Amino acid sequence: MLEQLFMGSLVTLVSLTGGSMLWWALNEVLLRIEPWLRRPPHPIKFFGVLLLVVLATMSIMTFGVWLWAITFRVIGVFSTFEEAVYYSLVAYTTLGFGDDLVPQSQRLLGGMTGANGFLMFGLMTAMITDTLRHTRRVQRNLRD
Repeated sequence: MLEQLFMGSLVTLVSLTGGSMLWWALNEVLLRIEPWLRRPPHPIKFFGVLLLVVLATMSIMTFGVWLWAITFRVIGVFSTFEEAVYYSLVAYTTLGFGDDLVPQSQRLLGGMTGANGFLMFGLMTAMITDTLRHTRRVQRNLRD
């Protein structure tokens, strides 16, 4: 049990760190293009920022799913990589279909995968909201 908790915590920490680093990089990009964002036409640039933040959130989710899939495959929970990716995606997104299950001896990792995904969806929601709010304020020449 403690081994699962340690491993799950470590994978979650790596996932959250990766997501936070990508958010930091996105903020750096936005700071660098801020003068460009201030100039019209605003709708096209806002769409560009929206596309950028959606790609960033998809990257964060993909990173987390692959990280869990690699973990499951390395410790031998699933016999194929496809099965590990599928289970990780279903658990990470908290869909929980139940058609693929981790063995009872590793079930804590399954729950931790879902908890990690839940945390990351919160981070991604905050990232999207903050980025779009900041872009609108910049385009309206308001201070944060």
